[in-house]
Amino acid sequence: MTALAVICEYNPFHTGHAYHINAAKEITGADCVLGIMSGCFVQRAEPGIVSPSVRATAAIESGMDFVIELPTVFSCSAGSVFAYGAVKILSRMDFIKYLAMGTEDDGKILLEIADVQSNQNVKFTEILKKRLSEGFTYANAITAATQNCMPHIRDCAEILGKPNNILAIEYIKALKKSGAKIEPIFIKRKGNGYNDISSAGEFISASAARKLLYQKRYNELRPYIPEYSFDKLVSEFENHPIDLNVYNALTVHALRNCDISQSFDAAEGLDAKLKENAMKFSNLNTVAENSKCKRYTMSRIRRVCLQTLLGISKDTMKYSDNAAGRLIAIKNTRKNSIKNLTGVAVKNTDYVRFENDADISAEIDGLAGSIYSLITHRDGNIFWDRKLISL
Repeated sequence: MTALAVICEYNPFHTGHAYHINAAKEITGADCVLGIMSGCFVQRAEPGIVSPSVRATAAIESGMDFVIELPTVFSCSAGSVFAYGAVKILSRMDFIKYLAMGTEDDGKILLEIADVQSNQNVKFTEILKKRLSEGFTYANAITAATQNCMPHIRDCAEILGKPNNILAIEYIKALKKSGAKIEPIFIKRKGNGYNDISSAGEFISASAARKLLYQKRYNELRPYIPEYSFDKLVSEFENHPIDLNVYNALTVHALRNCDISQSFDAAEGLDAKLKENAMKFSNLNTVAENSKCKRYTMSRIRRVCLQTLLGISKDTMKYSDNAAGRLIAIKNTRKNSIKNLTGVAVKNTDYVRFENDADISAEIDGLAGSIYSLITHRDGNIFWDRKLISL
């Protein structure tokens, strides 16, 4: 079995994702596709638009063989941690030969940029530290350092401003850091851009798909969702919509009562500002907006809020190396291959078999499942009560 992997969120799964899977299979000749997907909460620091089970089912129906849930400690972290956590899990499975990633630009340039950012020579480090000391965001600082070390790439800043490129670079760096013997494969993004919310063109973005769902413009959405998964998506969204009022209230309550400084992405000054605003305002968006400053992006602020709610702390992350993925869905014809999923939980009792501390991350996943169940008005716990899907 020769497999390619895709690190994904499918929030929600759309025809552009189906194109990516099929294009990667064609390029690599792989006979198996494994997805490692964010679970109840995604990297945008918000709840997934529909449950992990519905998103994973759509992926299996579109050509994937396995969908494994990325532990919450990684899915709710910055791009570098998100990427490294996923690659770490993939590296335990020796049948995975390729990692397919969507990009806006040429993969060769991204490989070169990843080398520069991984090696961080003296010049690079000096500029990075200088920009950070001047109060710029980390994204701004690393872009300036990279651009200065790569003057031959005239549009370096533009390349580093595109979301798929940024994640692809982090995946490449994670492959280097982990020593994984997995080859990166680049699939040029087709259709609308990552942040484009227009609902026209060959492929729309997940942002646009979410907008159409929230506005219940289902007929406009239909052409961009695989036919076999459209009804499941709409039914799930109608029956278990995200109740943002509940989510916001739970998060503000956590900000008021927990030690924000212990959250993984918290930083000096940010925790105090968030605490002050959480005590003053009841609306999470208002808390976040009033905590924004030059140094900290809104994405980071929202991650700290979510990490505080979920208990993702600096101590938690110390023990995340042994975090285990959880198998959500599998193609029926691959059931005999479950034994090859090294370090992946299939049932709740599997966590006790893994290396030390895997259960710490599983507890966070369970808490995420409990909160997601509350904000989508479900009984039980969507993580611990989940049954393996086989299609």
